[in-house]
Parts: sequence; structure tokens; C-alpha cells
Amino acid sequence: MFNLVKDDFDENSDDILKTINKMIENNKKEEDKKSNKNKGE
Repeated sequence: MFNLVKDDFDENSDDILKTINKMIENNKKEEDKKSNKNKGE
């Protein structure tokens, strides 16, 4: 039973990591846009 739960988590962990990485990337892009706007003023 425990192995089934663990296997499911292992499969899902890749998706979770990809989602987190996308969120971090989007945040960095937003910060870059904001800092570029501030530099232009």
C-alpha cells in the first residue's frame, strides 16, 4: 500500500516541480519588466 502511494507521488512530483519552476520563471519575467520600466523613467 505504501509503495502505491509513494509511486503516485513520484509521478506527480515531476508535474509539481514543473509547475513551481514555471511560476518562478513568470515571477522573474514580471520583475524584469518592472525594473526595466523603472530604469526608463
